Amino acid sequence: MSSILRFLVLGLIVAPTESRAVDSPAAGSSAVTVRRDEWGVAHVHGKTHADAAFGMGYVQADDYFWQLEDSCIRSLGRYAEVVGDAGISSDILNRSFEVVRRSREDFARLKPEHQVIAAAYIDGINRFLATHLETKPRLLVHFEPWYVLAMDRHLLLEFVYRRAHVGKPRDRGPDDIAALGTACNSWELPDRPVQDFAAEVQAAIGSNAWAISGKRTASGSAMLFVNPHQPWYGMGQFYESHVRSDEGLNFSGASFFGNPFPTIGHNEYLGWTYTVNDPDIADAWRVTFDDETHPLEYRYDGGHRTATQWTESLQVRAGDKLVERQITFRKTHHGPIVRQEDDTTFLAVQVAGLFDLNRASQAWEMVTARNFAEWRAAIGRCAIPMFNVVYADRDGNIFYAYNGTIPVRDPSFDWTQPVDGSDPRTDWKGFHTFDQLPQVLNPKSGYVQSCNSSPWTVTDDSAENPQRADFPADMLEDHDVDTRRSKMSRRLLGKATGLTLDQLQTLAYDTTLYWPLTELPRLQDDFAKLQATNPSLAAEVAPFLTHLQDWDCKSSLDSTQTTLCVAWYEELYGFGYPAETLKAEYAADRLTWFTALKTAAGKVQRLYGDWKYPWGKAHRLQRIPDQSEIQNAGLRLNGIARSLPIEGAPGPLGIIHTIYSTPEIPIVRPQRYAVVGASYMSVVEFTAPVRSRSVMPFGASGRSESPHFFDQANLYAAKRFKPAWFTPEEVAGHAKSTIVLDR
Repeated sequence: MSSILRFLVLGLIVAPTESRAVDSPAAGSSAVTVRRDEWGVAHVHGKTHADAAFGMGYVQADDYFWQLEDSCIRSLGRYAEVVGDAGISSDILNRSFEVVRRSREDFARLKPEHQVIAAAYIDGINRFLATHLETKPRLLVHFEPWYVLAMDRHLLLEFVYRRAHVGKPRDRGPDDIAALGTACNSWELPDRPVQDFAAEVQAAIGSNAWAISGKRTASGSAMLFVNPHQPWYGMGQFYESHVRSDEGLNFSGASFFGNPFPTIGHNEYLGWTYTVNDPDIADAWRVTFDDETHPLEYRYDGGHRTATQWTESLQVRAGDKLVERQITFRKTHHGPIVRQEDDTTFLAVQVAGLFDLNRASQAWEMVTARNFAEWRAAIGRCAIPMFNVVYADRDGNIFYAYNGTIPVRDPSFDWTQPVDGSDPRTDWKGFHTFDQLPQVLNPKSGYVQSCNSSPWTVTDDSAENPQRADFPADMLEDHDVDTRRSKMSRRLLGKATGLTLDQLQTLAYDTTLYWPLTELPRLQDDFAKLQATNPSLAAEVAPFLTHLQDWDCKSSLDSTQTTLCVAWYEELYGFGYPAETLKAEYAADRLTWFTALKTAAGKVQRLYGDWKYPWGKAHRLQRIPDQSEIQNAGLRLNGIARSLPIEGAPGPLGIIHTIYSTPEIPIVRPQRYAVVGASYMSVVEFTAPVRSRSVMPFGASGRSESPHFFDQANLYAAKRFKPAWFTPEEVAGHAKSTIVLDR
């Protein structure tokens, strides 16, 4: 049975109408049909919502069990059991916020229908394990329904904890944590131990998102561009699927592993996507424990309150053994203690909306909404703690909102720093409603865009954008951010007229670099000054500058200017993201930029033997299976295994086709390898029926033996999309394999 099922799921049966059952349906049971198209994308259909969720759990496990289990292990605070010391900080973060206890208890508080959906999803995962004994879990041999809550919460916690303004940790390693004993104040919640480039890439999590009204399209229908930038390794990867039920669910798009249905994408009426924003949703309080006779008493409102303290056992893998470490945790009404400042002073952190049970209702109501009013009522719950949202629908509406679960605070305090936890005025005072958040509906410009910039830059007409003065200063922390990707988006969309879906696909892969496009003309006068003040340096850099000026400022595989420009930019601004602020040594005098150009050309010369080196040879796309962290993949990416040239470039230069890569290693690995970028990309036109195209950077399967492990990489490298079949007729007509699962 197992080998037959594997044969079917891999898509080796090519007859579109062929159907096989994993089990013979029992009387009164439900059958779930999984059709896979030519790209291996799963189209799941069930009679009920729960049936569809069951199928979703099954196909996620089939395609990506290693990553699904990896994400779940982290979410259970047991990561050190499989990766050793490298998992300690994740486990401590998870346990400090009691993700497991709260999720296990809160599952019973979900609406009954949502419990059923979550349980069915988990049943699908367990069914896969039961019928595929060749799949060997590293830790989890059976999944529980409440894991769905834990995975949702831990991923959010990983996103938002660093926003809590706790500052840098002291230099404390795993051995110090191991020697905690039972003293809560003998440890600190450390930052995750990652290599420099991985930390830079982790910061590159962002996105591009556009919604375009019918006034700018050839069909008169609204369009949506979905372009999240997530790591291609580790937690936070996207999974593409299409899930349908006879009860009214029909949604195509992508989700993180652990979701029973896609969370970005479209149904037949409407669609949306998210981009990372920076609302102030996590704060730190300075808490004082100064009563030696009552060590759990902390100052508050002229008196004291009592903290809660508990001890947990942390299992840490050391070779083929597990070492037990006892760790004591403490929490106040402001949240868990995460750091010690001195003998009596600690920092507590609170994350808004982390345990909001409305998130399940909100997500479900969004995917099943049929019009803007229903969808807006759903997102109006503000149960998703962060993310800009960009929306379009069949009725022609386009919409942007700066979404978040944002606390109402006393504005007299500086919330970018830890505040006094003993002062009741620093307590949160409820949360802002959705109506109080910045948003734009159907602007006259005919588009909205969000590329990790402030809400004041959504469209090109400043009068149509939300106005900064109308919102509390502490509501968000990206007031002054206007990324070059946003500027490039406004430039492209402001010129778009009569846009077709094919043309939108072209714009989605646009490789124009905003930085050289705008800076090279300005440097002509600077170079004239350099010739007058430092003719020797001017003579040295003249060939490099001339080469760059003889360029259309588009990244391409053959472009030697792109390689030089990227090296120059990174010398000026730094590697990674956000990297849109000049280094101090280049900020005061623009003539120093030419010194940086000389340095960059020398770097390229040393790496490749020629300062004119094609970008396609320097910049590569390669996939390594079963990697839990970007830095682990970065160590294995190499010039021997198969790779493809890729045109995209780092986002800070202002390119829509955004890709972040590993740094070059002289001699050992001079190439750069892509590790973050369009983790799922889609263009949608809301005609009747809806039309959509999509692409993943690698493929639909994480199994290296699958034909869909790297097949979409060819599309991605060639700047192409594939059809995202949606109607039942399309799905049936393009199915390359079909299985029927009995629940």
